[in-house]
Amino acid sequence: MNAPSALKIISKENYKRSTWKNGLGFTDEIAIYPPTAVLSQANFLWRLSSARIEKASPFSLFPNHDRMLIVLKGAGIKLIHQFEEGGDEDSVDLPALEPYEFPGDIHSKCELINGAITDFSIFLRRGEVEPLVQIENIPAQESYQWLAEGKWNFAFCLNGSFNTPSGKLNEGSTLSSELQEPVTLTALEPHSRLLLISLA
Repeated sequence: MNAPSALKIISKENYKRSTWKNGLGFTDEIAIYPPTAVLSQANFLWRLSSARIEKASPFSLFPNHDRMLIVLKGAGIKLIHQFEEGGDEDSVDLPALEPYEFPGDIHSKCELINGAITDFSIFLRRGEVEPLVQIENIPAQESYQWLAEGKWNFAFCLNGSFNTPSGKLNEGSTLSSELQEPVTLTALEPHSRLLLISLA
């Protein structure tokens, strides 16, 4: 049986690698909308991406966008924000697997807590898209019924692998869904874990 066209796997090998807007590193773009949008022009409604941060660095500015950051691997980072020009800096320690949302158009920078990290970023045009994010741990050979709640929905495989109607979802790859019905995801390994994202 062919997988539904509204359900597809985006392999990590097919992510689009590009230079950070500030030119200080690289990002792997998982998905962007509209598909013709360009990162450097910040003309997108939303964007999903992942990057490895190996040293303290400033973040790029994205006018009129908010940003959600999730540390996927590593000990975490310290985020430092300046909410007003010339104002005091605020900082927050962000451990692994704790989603954190902040304005994309304020001056922000990060410091590593204990070594390099890999992150997952969700960019959203302010006031036009709302995210729903959750992390699910699925025991081996057990199934999870994923009901996509947004207009755009993604299941990112954090650990392990899953059997899906579209084939095997490996660690680091993403399943996108526009279906309005439950999708069965079966864990194939111990400690398999999903990052589920719905954008509405």
